Amino acid sequence: MIAVPLRAQEAATGGSTEIGLDPIAEHYQLGNGFKLGDSGFTLGGYGALVYQDAKDSDPQAAVDALSAILWWDGGGRWHFFAELELEDGLIARKGDTTTDEAEWVSERLYFDYIHTDVFKLRFGKFLTPVGRWNLIHAAPLTWTTSRPLITETTFPTNATGAMVYGVLPWTAEGIEYSIYGSIGEELFPEDDLDTFREALGGRVAASPLPNTQIGLSVVSFEQESSGDEHKTLYGLDLLWSWRQFEISGELAYRTITSGPQQRDEEGHYLQLVTPTPVPRLFMVLREEAFHVPAPDRDQSLSLVGLNYRWRPALTFKAEYSWARDDELQLPEGFLASISVLF
Repeated sequence: MIAVPLRAQEAATGGSTEIGLDPIAEHYQLGNGFKLGDSGFTLGGYGALVYQDAKDSDPQAAVDALSAILWWDGGGRWHFFAELELEDGLIARKGDTTTDEAEWVSERLYFDYIHTDVFKLRFGKFLTPVGRWNLIHAAPLTWTTSRPLITETTFPTNATGAMVYGVLPWTAEGIEYSIYGSIGEELFPEDDLDTFREALGGRVAASPLPNTQIGLSVVSFEQESSGDEHKTLYGLDLLWSWRQFEISGELAYRTITSGPQQRDEEGHYLQLVTPTPVPRLFMVLREEAFHVPAPDRDQSLSLVGLNYRWRPALTFKAEYSWARDDELQLPEGFLASISVLF
C-alpha cells in the first residue's frame, strides 16, 4: 500500500493507534497537520476538487468535500477528535455556479479513553465500523473518487453512542475488535442521511495468512425513517496487499423484519490495484453489484481508473464506470479529482 504520513492517516481514518504520540516536524509539512503551540491540539484536514461528466447529465466541477480535523492529546489517557466537513461547497455547471447545495456536516466528534491497547473506550459520534471503506473514506486515502454502492446505502455511515475497541494479542498480528451501541438522537445529523434510531453491532478483523486481513461485521438496528422495521446487516471484508499490489473487497447482506423476516438489500465489490511502469501511478479495476427489493432491482458496475500519488498527501484520480442491469438508473461516466491532506 502507498505510504501516507502517519498523523494524516490516523486523523483521516480515526484509527485505533493512539493519536498524537508520534513527533511532528518543527515546521509544517503537507499532510502532517499543524500543531497549535503547546496546547496538545493539532489542526489538519483534507479536501477534494471533483470533475464529473456523467451519462445523461451536464458536466460539472465541485468542491466535493472540505474537511477540518481537530484532535487533542494531553499526554494522558484521554484524547479528543472532531471532524467538520463542508459538502458540495461550490458547484460549477455550464452557465451556473452555485453554493446552494452546500452543507456543513459533523462527521465525527468523540472522546477516547485509552486504558491499554486491548481495552479502549470511545464516546460520541464516530464512523460506523462496518467493512473497510467506511473507516478510510477520506478522499486522499481511497483509490477511487467514487465509493462502492454497498458502503453508502445499506447502513448509516455514522453512529452516536459508545464503543469498546482494541487489539487482542491472541495471534502474531493481533485481532482487532470493536463493539458499539447507539440509542436516541444522532449528534448533528445530516439532512439526507437516514440515521440510526438504535443500533448494536461489532466487527473483528484478523490476519490468518501473510499480507492478508479478513474482517467480519454485524449490526442490528432500526432507522429513524422506518422505526417499526428491524434490520440486521452481515458483512465480510478482505484486504490482501503485497509490495504495490492490492486486492480488496466487501460483501454485505441485510435482512429486514416487519413481520416475517425477509431478504433486503445486498451487494458486493472486488477491487484490484496494480502498479504501472510510471512511478507512483497505479491502475484500479473494480467490479460491483447491488440489489434492492420491492420491486426487485439490480445494479452492476464496472470501473477502470488511474491513481497518481504525486506526493504522499496529494493524489490525482481519474476513472470511468459503466453499468449493466442498470435498473437503479445510477450515474455512470467519467470522474476525476484532486485530493489533498493538510
